[in-house]
Amino acid sequence: MSNLTIITYHYVRPIKNSIFPNVKGLEIEKFKRQLNFLQKNYNIICLQNLIEYYKENKKIPSKSCLLTFDDGFKDHYVYVYPELVKRGITGVFFPPARAILEKKITDTHKIHFILAKKNNHTKLIKEIKFFLANKKNNEIDSFSNYWKRLAKPNAFDVKEVIFIKRMLQKALPKNIRKKLTNSLFNKYVTKNQKKFASDLYFSFDEIYEMQKSGMDFGIHSYEHDWLNELSDKDQERDINKSVKFLNKIYKGQIAPRTICYPYGAYNKNTLNILKRKKFIIGFTTKKGKARLKKSNFLTLSRFDTNDILF
Repeated sequence: MSNLTIITYHYVRPIKNSIFPNVKGLEIEKFKRQLNFLQKNYNIICLQNLIEYYKENKKIPSKSCLLTFDDGFKDHYVYVYPELVKRGITGVFFPPARAILEKKITDTHKIHFILAKKNNHTKLIKEIKFFLANKKNNEIDSFSNYWKRLAKPNAFDVKEVIFIKRMLQKALPKNIRKKLTNSLFNKYVTKNQKKFASDLYFSFDEIYEMQKSGMDFGIHSYEHDWLNELSDKDQERDINKSVKFLNKIYKGQIAPRTICYPYGAYNKNTLNILKRKKFIIGFTTKKGKARLKKSNFLTLSRFDTNDILF
């Protein structure tokens, strides 16, 4: 077998009647229907099967599928994990370490809930424009230039949403975008960020329970940064801290060295660091079936759950 279908999930929860009905995720009932389809039409493998294929050339059944779950959401403990156990299948989970250990909400998740709570995108864009107008910083470009460069729709979002995401994720200088994101989150979502983080992410005990029950975990960086934007030194520091977290999860066992790149972002330096650290598998956001060649096991493609027609 040379190809593998890898599917990634993020928010999996009851959405329609929740306090965040606009969050972009998968309803739990649809998730169950997807699993029905996958179990009927695919061979759902575990991470160890993929590792053994890489290390020992052990065969994987044709039409195989691997399930991956990004971002360490409590959704995965409350809704996903019991469903997988009930069906006798496993998944690979990638929590960003800082969110779990320090109960800090990642900037990207703050942005998701700002957008989910404040559905008036025009108002948010005006707030960003006003914020920039009151900042004197040589690193800041003009609002019109940002708009021309960033306001481009993709398969999942309209141009206004892409603009907001890119401005708050990476376009602005780090200290400024963090301050702006935090201000908008406090205004539109909640000021009690510690409580929100506890409700949003796994606890460490939940992770450990899942791992003991056969679920697998990999790293998703420490702070959920764009790794390709970091210096070599900062990338290595982040990965080292993430490995320490992973080893803690596996308590005395050999932790599988796998990574899921936040935002799908990496560069040659990232790959070189990972090779030195004995990582063997990396999951990207590139859309498509994963081609199983040893030369590209650190850059495997995946399908988002929304890419698959069930």
